[in-house]
Amino acid sequence: FSHDGSIAPLREYLDALPQSGRILVDDAHGAGLLGPNGRGTPELSRVSRAQIIQTITLSKAFGIYGGAILGSRALTERIRDRSRAYIGSTPLPLPLTAAALVAVQILARDPSLRRQLERNCAYFDGHAPPSIRRGPTTPNPIFGLVPETTASVRQHHETLLKHGIFPSFIKYPGGPASGYFRFVLSSAHTRKQLDALAGALAIALRTKNQPRGGSAVCYLPELDE
Repeated sequence: FSHDGSIAPLREYLDALPQSGRILVDDAHGAGLLGPNGRGTPELSRVSRAQIIQTITLSKAFGIYGGAILGSRALTERIRDRSRAYIGSTPLPLPLTAAALVAVQILARDPSLRRQLERNCAYFDGHAPPSIRRGPTTPNPIFGLVPETTASVRQHHETLLKHGIFPSFIKYPGGPASGYFRFVLSSAHTRKQLDALAGALAIALRTKNQPRGGSAVCYLPELDE
């Protein structure tokens, strides 16, 4: 889930699914990252794809734009023939399509980026305040903060900005009703940047009674330079 990085229990869902049924998996945060080969939540869960329709975005792990629907040849041909959303949409510009294909090739042949991201997440887990750290069902690089009150939102926002962190605040469907801050790590973040985020969050949490963990994209110092 996008607000806290947890993943759906696909094996349990499939066990309850009729043989003729299909399950649609929104794997925006999993594709290119999760599983031994980065193929997403189905690979991580070690389940058959026979009953799975996997949708992915190209704007996260792949660093491009657009998305894709992964499934059998029969499924994709049926989508091309019968989906009004597909038929009525404008195709991606060719340079973006070419870039997406290259990004897939890079992630397929070079696991070093995923391994570096795992190291960054493990490092941040060891240095962030306890309420920010990921849980056992959260393999994604998403760390969050759910403020307790409206006043806490303002306090956290001001404190994080003061320490060089831009704290986007999101009210996302399915997430905490009060809204939340979400911080997403990448393989490009340096230890200095991770320390800066961990330190700023620790200071922000000390300005109020420590809220429960939750999850909005954060741009760390130096990344935008």
